Amino acid sequence: MNYDVTSSFTQIVETDPGKAREVLAQIEPMRSLADRLSALGLDDRALWCEGSEELGYRLIWRFDAEGANALLDWRLSVAADGAGRTVVTLKLAGRGSDTDARGRVLSSWPLLEELAEGHTRRLARALEDYSDENEYEYDFGRPSLHAVV
Repeated sequence: MNYDVTSSFTQIVETDPGKAREVLAQIEPMRSLADRLSALGLDDRALWCEGSEELGYRLIWRFDAEGANALLDWRLSVAADGAGRTVVTLKLAGRGSDTDARGRVLSSWPLLEELAEGHTRRLARALEDYSDENEYEYDFGRPSLHAVV
């Protein structure tokens, strides 16, 4: 897929990659970001869904009744770097459906980057906290992101 703009945010986590992936698979890592965007009133114009990749999420943001929209893909990954440290990366990619929508995506990109960067830091802290507990059975009591509107 072609995007108009992309950014990546990386954090080192003090746990092994397997534990980090296990925790991410259980905590719905994009839920808190979706909740913050919903608090801004975005949920009446947006649809969150899981992407086609593991730990991939998509936000489709409608701008108007004529169908102009932005597509924002968020992809989380966990890997070991060359020094053997665990690295969590959030890749954010966006595109607009037409020229005006692309302009809106590009204009809002600094804000989206701030949200993504902060979310990556919070996820890294959460991964370290949950991994330190050595328990992975958490009940977050929230609905899945499969179809939040």
